Order: sequence, then structure tokens, then C-alpha cells
Amino acid sequence: MGLFDKLQTHIETKDTHKNESLQTRYYSASPNAILKWLENQIQANGQTVRRIDANRGELSFIGDGWDGLITIVQVDGGRTAVDFTLNREQRIGTDLARIVSHYYDALTNQFPLRAIGTKSVER
Repeated sequence: MGLFDKLQTHIETKDTHKNESLQTRYYSASPNAILKWLENQIQANGQTVRRIDANRGELSFIGDGWDGLITIVQVDGGRTAVDFTLNREQRIGTDLARIVSHYYDALTNQFPLRAIGTKSVER
């Protein structure tokens, strides 16, 4: 990841992101289980949960100088997609990609990972 990437004020994960660390992750867990677990992790990290909409699979939260939205959607019987959208006002500040990586790593330690982007993960 280059200097330009660290200066971005908006970052969003998706299946086809050029940076694999910012590609959507799919887990073997229910959306509600992931949502509840993320709520607890966010609070444990000293960040604030602003809003949870379990029907839409959305969790809005804020950190020091930035805000984020996590979208959690069950795409089929055994896979739940987790995507992040993060924003900050200042050009210089917290590395948004590092926040995404932190939560993806923590999720992978808690729930079985099924896919990264469009690539299945061997179990």
C-alpha cells in the first residue's frame, strides 16, 4: 500500500477491489451473530456504536476522527458477506485500511472464513 492509499479520506471494501486486503470477506456465520460480535468488539476497542439496524444488516460506528459503516448480508445458506465503508475529514490521520484489516483479522479468528472477494478459501 502506497502513500497515496494512506492519505485517502474514504475507503470502501468490495469483491473486486485491487487491494486484496480491501476485498469483501465471507464468513460461515449468521448475520446476527456477526453483528452482535462486531458491536462488542467496537466497544472493546474504545469506539462508539452509533446505530444498529439488524433488519438491514448495518452497524454505524465512530472512532477518533473517522466514522464507519459495516454492512453484513447473508448471500446464501453458508456465507455472510461483511463490507466496510470508512471516512475521515482530515487528509492526515488514522490509516483507514488498517482499521478494516484489524476487523477482518479479528472476524477471521472468530468465524470460519469462506471467501475473500471472488476467491473461495480452502477449509
